[in-house]
Amino acid sequence: MSQFAGYLFAGIAFLLFGLKWSLEAIRERKLDKNTTDIDPAVENRNRAMRRKLLCCRIKGLPAEGIMKITITGFGIGGSLIAAYPNGQLQNMSDILYATVYLYFGILGLVDVLVFYCPQSMPFGIESFAMALSFLVEGLMFHLHLTHQSFMMQHVHILLIYTVYSTAFISLIEIIYPQTITKFIRGFLTLVHGSWYVQSGFILHNPLPSVSPTWTSSYDYNNALVGISLTFAWHVATVFVILLILLTVLRRNYKEPIITIGNGSTQNQTFETQPTISPLSYPKSNYCHDQDV
Repeated sequence: MSQFAGYLFAGIAFLLFGLKWSLEAIRERKLDKNTTDIDPAVENRNRAMRRKLLCCRIKGLPAEGIMKITITGFGIGGSLIAAYPNGQLQNMSDILYATVYLYFGILGLVDVLVFYCPQSMPFGIESFAMALSFLVEGLMFHLHLTHQSFMMQHVHILLIYTVYSTAFISLIEIIYPQTITKFIRGFLTLVHGSWYVQSGFILHNPLPSVSPTWTSSYDYNNALVGISLTFAWHVATVFVILLILLTVLRRNYKEPIITIGNGSTQNQTFETQPTISPLSYPKSNYCHDQDV
């Protein structure tokens, strides 16, 4: 699907998932604690909650996995139709796009399996499947650009950088499943999606009368600078939007007030847990501990 519709479809899909992952990372503030001071049972519960946030937002259904399988199904179908317009293979590059969609469909299948069979799936397999999908996407685009025009190459090289960065942070998330890694993954996915849409306008502009059409007849250096600046503006815009969301959504997390013995008060943030003294336990349990 080398036309504008293909870029628009993929771009919107990545924008939706990137926004979803970014919002989930912002909402995980309560789970992002210093693991060295947390009981292992509490940390295991936090990991289970993170996994649940990753796989499901609708009660009783693996919503994200279903969304990935559905969207990639449409992508594979559209790519195959474009590859076989008259019943014969004419556009081999569309098979490449179908392969990329297939890997993201497998990622959705992994989410469904984790949701229904969590005990059978090792922790981090979702991040590994995601990294694998992005790595394959980057590899397919990289091999596809061998004999393309310089305009096509430069636009997709910037996309490849973003794809490989997302794959790398997904691998890091396996060993460091904290809020910041998930936030970075959401940020890179948003940049991925926005640049996908912009690539469609650059390479296959559907509105030449409204916006200027970028062609390879432009001066080589001016075109490269213009495309690079546009990509930089996309990165800055996405980052500023996420900063605004962080400011607006997290300002509602108020620090609870804890009363101290002398009547004074102090703030207790969500990042630390109050110490529980033995007197805080039920009387029966405390007496039992004293007898022992």
